[in-house]
Amino acid sequence: MNTLTIATPQAPVSRSAARHRRRRLLGSLAAAALLSACGTQTSSGVAAVPDEATPRPSGLATAPSTAAPTAPAVCPDSGVLLRAAEANAAMGLREQEIELVNCGKRTYTVTGHPSVQVLDEDLEPLEVTISHRASDIATVDDFGTVGGPVLLKPGERAVARLLWRNLVTDITRPAADGRYVRIAPNGGEKDAQTVPDLVDLGTTGKLAVSAWARPATDRPAPRNPVPGGTAPVGAGTGP
Repeated sequence: MNTLTIATPQAPVSRSAARHRRRRLLGSLAAAALLSACGTQTSSGVAAVPDEATPRPSGLATAPSTAAPTAPAVCPDSGVLLRAAEANAAMGLREQEIELVNCGKRTYTVTGHPSVQVLDEDLEPLEVTISHRASDIATVDDFGTVGGPVLLKPGERAVARLLWRNLVTDITRPAADGRYVRIAPNGGEKDAQTVPDLVDLGTTGKLAVSAWARPATDRPAPRNPVPGGTAPVGAGTGP
């Protein structure tokens, strides 16, 4: 006897219910596709982003440490500001001015030679022979002249000169390259400041330091004309 399979008739589905069911199906498919693209689901049901898709910070170039001293932007408590001018270089000979500015409110006096120490990039002192004569390095006019005390009113300045040669005369020892100079205006440690400066001594290990003096532009003109010289402009000719 043949068995006849009869399909059970289902209740007709309205158009609005069909549209609703279709929207739910499409929404489920879209959500599944999004989760598949982002990664697998965790046990909590939150999509886990794969490691290779995780944005990683790019290597940022960090600036070197700025702990090394720099020239102060404001007047120090001592009332004086020290700074190094750019060195004049010729045939390996270096000559540089160290400037002291009275940025305070009282008169400041410097006498004789400042105390100078050459430091490396780690602020460690280099082995340098300091002299007050230029004869061991070069012949420079008036370098060894020592005047009297220089009294600086607020706003006035004084200069001292550094002299050295950038020569490598001994290949068995490393060249000494200073990156800072520590200067005490009147010797000792009083009012000492560490100033950025390039002092490329090579292997000579010698540095000459002059005495303090007023800058050439600040020196007073002679009161009386030089005998036989030209009379000042506007001077009377007499009867």
